[in-house]
Amino acid sequence: MQLESVIFDFYGTLVDDFASSVGPAHMEFVKTLAVPPEPFIKLWRQTTEMRVTGAFQTVEASIEHVCSLLGAPLTAEQLVRAVEVRLQLIRRTLSPKTDALDTLARLKNRGCRIGLLSNCSIEIPILWPETQFAGLFDSAVFSSRERLKKPDPRIYYLACERLGVAPKECLYIADGENYELTAAAKVGLHAVLIRNSAQDISRELHREAREWQGEAITGLAEALDLVNR
Repeated sequence: MQLESVIFDFYGTLVDDFASSVGPAHMEFVKTLAVPPEPFIKLWRQTTEMRVTGAFQTVEASIEHVCSLLGAPLTAEQLVRAVEVRLQLIRRTLSPKTDALDTLARLKNRGCRIGLLSNCSIEIPILWPETQFAGLFDSAVFSSRERLKKPDPRIYYLACERLGVAPKECLYIADGENYELTAAAKVGLHAVLIRNSAQDISRELHREAREWQGEAITGLAEALDLVNR
């Protein structure tokens, strides 16, 4: 079968996993709000699902929601500064893995159609146009924009539709977070695991990666051997 299209996951696949990229820099964001750090961080984490599934279509809305739960009103200046710091924090997580851009460019030069499918909060689609990735992709589907997230089968079908391919004609390459590969395979995509060091740290989140019995690669460049075969 000729596979000439690839849909990539984002975090842990094309860039490092989110948790290790953010690290202690998250505290810089919290400090701009002048709120008790521990309660804020706890509530922020508790609203992750809401952010990823599009409850907040602006960064401002997500910040204001958590601060309102804390009973901590913000000044306009605090909010503007918090958004600036938050976006800068997210920008730091968008650095391509060493072989990412070269692999994508080579796939594109071969005539492959390339799509993105990411579970992410609204910051990612906001910043996407300024990334080094944007010009290399034919389509990009973000959970926070679509109000759907993996492993819901509908978002895989949507990603294929946006890319203009049938699932059976397309690879899906991801790091196996929350059983995304199994879900991709069920809708007909050719699912491939990319291995990374975070899979041994985030044990529950990446359970699928440790259990995966299907095809796997250890670097993005290996994707070049999987197309047109």
